[in-house]
Amino acid sequence: MKQETINQFHDYLKDQGHVNTTIAGYIRTICDLEEPPDTTDPLILLVYVDRAIKLKRQSLSRANFASAQAALGSFFFMKAGIRIRDFRKQCAAKDQYDPLMAQYASYCRDFLHLSEPVTLAAVRETKKFLKAVVPDIHDIAWTSITANDVINYLSKERNDLCTASIGVTVTALRRFFRFLQHHDIVIHTSVLNLPLSVPAWSKGSILPITLTKDEQSRLSNYSFPSTPTGLRDYSILLCFTELGLRCSEVANLQIGDIEWNRGTVIVRKTKTHAERELPMSVKLGKALEDYVMNARPISLGSPLYFKSARRMLEPASTDNIRSVIRQLYSKVGITGWHVGTHALRRTVGSYLYNAGNDLKTVADLLGHTSVSTTKAYVRIDVESLREVASSWPGRESI
Repeated sequence: MKQETINQFHDYLKDQGHVNTTIAGYIRTICDLEEPPDTTDPLILLVYVDRAIKLKRQSLSRANFASAQAALGSFFFMKAGIRIRDFRKQCAAKDQYDPLMAQYASYCRDFLHLSEPVTLAAVRETKKFLKAVVPDIHDIAWTSITANDVINYLSKERNDLCTASIGVTVTALRRFFRFLQHHDIVIHTSVLNLPLSVPAWSKGSILPITLTKDEQSRLSNYSFPSTPTGLRDYSILLCFTELGLRCSEVANLQIGDIEWNRGTVIVRKTKTHAERELPMSVKLGKALEDYVMNARPISLGSPLYFKSARRMLEPASTDNIRSVIRQLYSKVGITGWHVGTHALRRTVGSYLYNAGNDLKTVADLLGHTSVSTTKAYVRIDVESLREVASSWPGRESI
């Protein structure tokens, strides 16, 4: 490459605010390339850059190749006045799915407030599914697409995916069908019941896992010992069965999150970063009172739960909470690949919905941001939930 072109690139990088080490690295990347075409036509320059990228890929390590790509991207931007990624998008051939995917992307960004990487992944996975299952996007009855179609697609077209990636794909597809609902398009709701968890997909399940009535009975009838650990474990179990909390939410509870005089529990550190206030049942309130008054060390500080009998001055972690439930399952004879804390959460949600509560109320209780795509997520109304759980009698703070 001519020295004049190299100097031009050097001055451009300096004007862009790059540090000297980055400038030197970018210059090393381009200096051994042939002179670029004397044009600002992005299409001609793209051919040149793609050829250079191919050469660099053959000779550089992964880390150095990533730096070379960045250098060539900057060089393209200097010459063409447009970012190479944006120009590639402009060149991409439009197909019948793109208009709908553009609307879906807007829904993910503006309505669900998802990050750009998550939005792009959702659009990518959904478009792959539609290309495989919907040959004509303009002549499709969306009610004809069921959970079995998704399962068949994953088992035949995407059988190379690991179970974690399957969960990502299913999440994207469920969001897409909620997007259709948001636009008043009727769908087959079985798609929305597809499980998201890795264990569920690894075993081929098609429905969310909940505990049976017999398993629930065994848990509720278990006699906890009157020891500090026993009082702790009982109240932890009730945080799951009465409030439907996530494992991490139980671990993150603080002593100040219990509003004794209001009879509520405030859940602050949540997956969705949205604080919610939940009513305590009498059973949960009594269990928390027994634990705090008779088992919890005052010197533990703010965290509500201690780690173990031997480490009572250390706060419990998410793994500690999960271990409490798994050990309890083992004691009452609940076995199987599905057992875990989230089975309790799904059981609570199913019970509340089947008892006649509307989906929005159940969504607020569980801390879901979008169960019904016709409504934006709102802060939980504690008073409307007092019909779901018997209120803990108000009392003075302790």
